[in-house]
Amino acid sequence: MLKLLFIGSILFFLQPIRATEPDTIFNNQFRTEIGGWIAADATYSIALPDGRTLWLFGDTFIGEVDENNAIIPGSGFIRNSAVIQDGDLLETLFGGSRSKPTDFIPTLNPDSTWYWPEHGLLENDTLRIFVVKFRHDPEGPPGFQFAHAGNDIANFTFPGLQFINSVPLHQPSENGVIYGDRLLEEGAFVYIYGRRNDDPDVNIPYPHAARAPLGSVMDQQWEYFNGSGWAADPMETSRINSFQVSQQYSVTTYRGKFILLTQDIWLSPKIWSFVSDSPVGPWENKKLVYSTPETGGGTFTYNAYAHPQFDRDGELLFSYNVNGDFWSIFSNVELYRPRFMRVPYMNLDYAFWPNGTGPDKLAGPQSFCIFPNPVRDLAVLSLSTEVPGELSSELLDMSGRPVKIYPSVMLGTGTHRLELDVQRIPPGMYLCRVKFNQVPYTLPVLISFNY
Repeated sequence: MLKLLFIGSILFFLQPIRATEPDTIFNNQFRTEIGGWIAADATYSIALPDGRTLWLFGDTFIGEVDENNAIIPGSGFIRNSAVIQDGDLLETLFGGSRSKPTDFIPTLNPDSTWYWPEHGLLENDTLRIFVVKFRHDPEGPPGFQFAHAGNDIANFTFPGLQFINSVPLHQPSENGVIYGDRLLEEGAFVYIYGRRNDDPDVNIPYPHAARAPLGSVMDQQWEYFNGSGWAADPMETSRINSFQVSQQYSVTTYRGKFILLTQDIWLSPKIWSFVSDSPVGPWENKKLVYSTPETGGGTFTYNAYAHPQFDRDGELLFSYNVNGDFWSIFSNVELYRPRFMRVPYMNLDYAFWPNGTGPDKLAGPQSFCIFPNPVRDLAVLSLSTEVPGELSSELLDMSGRPVKIYPSVMLGTGTHRLELDVQRIPPGMYLCRVKFNQVPYTLPVLISFNY
């Protein structure tokens, strides 16, 4: 069945097709005995050039749990830790001993100040980890009694990962940006992402970026994105996106594009992605990647972060942190363990569809989209054209084999709707190939169960 209907010029955009789902392997590996690590937040990861990954965590419980997931008395609590992963082997890294653990990244005055780690990179045989220094602040609200005390770079030997020293960030700190959310090597530069509350009266952070030539991050002679280009003066920094970011966000690359992943503030369940052709935007195609189910009833989630070194089958691995009542964690440590998810890149941008089958934008002389998507029995193909012509359409499976061919129709200029019958077609993912005046266009379609 194919019916032609004329409507106004409103077009409906395609919704994500495949679901974001938990990654069982990564969720399980941080719920087994790995040398004392019990639970933590932050969950940064640095892909090392020897194939290993260094996981970095903030506040961490070190010790053991019983069969009911309760922390066994005598376990320790430190302000940061690390886990080194080599294939399937994981080892917890921290100072002190198992019975008296101390921070993996130490401070000179651990009784009053501590570091929470962020991202890092290898430079001149030294692993450089950006860290944020905090101090205890009794004036803060319960659970948030800490205050920012500085930004440093912690240096470690490579490959041994032994602590060398911590060096303050001088010039970059002048502009109030906390740098280190992500270090991204691209072309001849390292892009250094951070966040800042641009309005001192409102605690809402926005993303900022600096860059340094490869191998020269420690020189601290950076350039700062000023809204249109790069400036040597750190005070000229300008946000790279008008959308606020969480205290931890990531910028990664895939198929020549840049992906910004962040979580709504404050403590919102919504995780968003943006895509750009440049490391500093403009950022487009805002997508809701996931809404965390744990949020509510005293439990909150925060600081989603991408781990692209573990890409698999066209899917991006990301994590988010879970937290709640501090004392409840002792009886159920699961309340303080990260969750790992995979999202298909195809959900983030049409450019990531195989063989370029997805349209980049609904624009130009001919514009097409399909709705609703997923569809049960009737898919509506909406199109707008500036020239008359012949339209043909067919439904293909993901290997490109025709499943159903629809009659061709002649169209005039304007906007049209065509109903495509998909009844009796097995549920699954398909492609709708449209030809207008013999020029092909392809759109993804998900057929759900018919009722």
